[in-house]
Amino acid sequence: MKQIPNVLTLLNLLCGCIASILMIKNSNFIDTAIILLCLSLIFDFFDGFAARLTGSNGDLGKQLDSLADMISFGFFPGILMMLLFKESISFSFFGQYIYSNYLPFLGLLITLFSALRLAKFNIDQEQTYYFKGLNTPANTIFIFSLFHIHKNYTFELLNNFWFLLIITFICSYLLIANLPLFSLKFKSKKWKDNSLVFSFIFICLILFIFLKVLAIPLLIIIYIILSIIFRKKIIAHGTKTT
Repeated sequence: MKQIPNVLTLLNLLCGCIASILMIKNSNFIDTAIILLCLSLIFDFFDGFAARLTGSNGDLGKQLDSLADMISFGFFPGILMMLLFKESISFSFFGQYIYSNYLPFLGLLITLFSALRLAKFNIDQEQTYYFKGLNTPANTIFIFSLFHIHKNYTFELLNNFWFLLIITFICSYLLIANLPLFSLKFKSKKWKDNSLVFSFIFICLILFIFLKVLAIPLLIIIYIILSIIFRKKIIAHGTKTT
């Protein structure tokens, strides 16, 4: 029974590996990739739940979880950003159009900063109660939503090299920023302790009803803005919980 959390973590890793390979092979495998990403998120959530349920929290599971997340929520979004760069790589610089086979690798900055973020998470005890910086699953959902919008809708900015570069820099910074972001875990049964989480969930439902997948990038931005507005409350609650 105590190996169940590790099995779930390995399934998360497997889904991340397959999704990455499929997207490298052919970016049109997006429908399969979204299923694999959802499975990775589910396995990532339930491995921690199973660990608490079976009383098998330990260093092995913690390290294995980070290694799995590095692929599913580090390497995979880096590949997605690399593919976005690849399809918009001809860009204007002082009136001259430039093309390079190597510039798409700028997307792997997401992978590098995801590794830094996961390493920081492993040694920071405060992130038990709230996140410091954007967590890798949320960042992956954000980048995947941009990729999905690029493939299914007409959104010219996602064909713009400079816009993608700015997004890459912002995401990379947010991954390692010392910005407190609230966790979606319920603190207790009281509304007062969970008002921020309930409010965000309500906003998510409303926007999903009207905008569907287009709501995802907006929701990540709202999540960050709410965390900035209620920064003191988030830190105070974390200190109180400690």
